[in-house]
Amino acid sequence: MNGIIIKYENGVLTVKSQFDKDLNASEDDLLISEHFISAIKSKYPDASVSLERRSDNYLSLCCGPNDFLRFKYTPRARWLSVAALNLDISPDDPRFAAQKNKGVRFWRANICDISDLDRFDDVVISSYLFNSKVE
Repeated sequence: MNGIIIKYENGVLTVKSQFDKDLNASEDDLLISEHFISAIKSKYPDASVSLERRSDNYLSLCCGPNDFLRFKYTPRARWLSVAALNLDISPDDPRFAAQKNKGVRFWRANICDISDLDRFDDVVISSYLFNSKVE
């Protein structure tokens, strides 16, 4: 998984690279990943989730080879993108108003603040479950 290992044990998030490649995650990036990993782990304690940098433009939460959440949180860009295709989400869901083409795998949503994340927990958990079963 691109050499990045993320562990969440006893309420502590640890990010480690298997290679000498830097994850380049900001404190806010780590807070976002910790939020969603905690939400997943609260329902599925044995869930295996990794934080990876698969692009220069965003970070990804992954289960195995599948990424199910992409996000970017900077002063100029604050968004997340959930692998929503094949999930039971209405195309009219106001959380994904930023995504015009709903026929693609990832649906984008703008976020104003990290405190905004709770409203996406259900979709991210569903996306994790679907993508953890896909090979």
